[in-house]
Amino acid sequence: YIRPVVAAVGARAMPDGGNQKTFIRPTWTTHPSVAAQGSELGGVSATTPVIASNVVSKATLAGQVTLSVQDVDFTSPAAMEIILRDLAGQYLLQSDNVAADAITAGASASGATWTVSQTDPSSLITALYGAAVNIMSATNFMPDTIFVSPNVWELLGRQLDAEKRPVFPYAGASGLMGVNGMGEANITQMSTFNPLGLRLVADKNFASNTLVVAKSNAIEFYEQVRGLMSVEAPSTLGRTFSYYGYVATFIADSTQVQSIALA
Repeated sequence: YIRPVVAAVGARAMPDGGNQKTFIRPTWTTHPSVAAQGSELGGVSATTPVIASNVVSKATLAGQVTLSVQDVDFTSPAAMEIILRDLAGQYLLQSDNVAADAITAGASASGATWTVSQTDPSSLITALYGAAVNIMSATNFMPDTIFVSPNVWELLGRQLDAEKRPVFPYAGASGLMGVNGMGEANITQMSTFNPLGLRLVADKNFASNTLVVAKSNAIEFYEQVRGLMSVEAPSTLGRTFSYYGYVATFIADSTQVQSIALA
């Protein structure tokens, strides 16, 4: 049970001890200003700062399983552990889905389009730099992560140059197969697939054709895992187990999360 998106952006503790159904996440609307002083003792730049009080709501994720006492009593502890571990694992998978949905919903349209061609990566490079320059122009930050659906991960890995050599060669490739150096690819793990230096995060929870370039710390995922609880039902000789937790997401700056269209 892995959470590619949550692993990339990190899980933060709920603010205020997690005791409210919502919490306030402030962001700047108007910054204070600084400018050159016109003359000694002359007036200095003064702008009234404005801070937005963004209300972030928590979502409850939960699942349950009911077992007969016979299943509980006649099953070895290892098998029982597998059942409960899977219940917790399903919570992990759904929480990752929440984080992935928040990225696609909160991303700004970069205006760039990747016209997919297996043997001409020029459109891809233009689109990636187009999204990156949007982030830099607005914030002076550089992107560090590219979030993609599985089919886009495949399209990136299949990119070839005019001589049909991989645009993103395997890190251990040699000779002609390792000529291009615009990033490295690895079909066995995401950590060493880095198109144009961007950390790649592929996740099945993204809809097909998802391609988002981002500064990852603009994406916030909050979580409070409450864990396992159970209750017995004597009338049916059963026992119900549930696993639950609270999650919340927030895009602190949508200009740092840029989506690219595919054509």
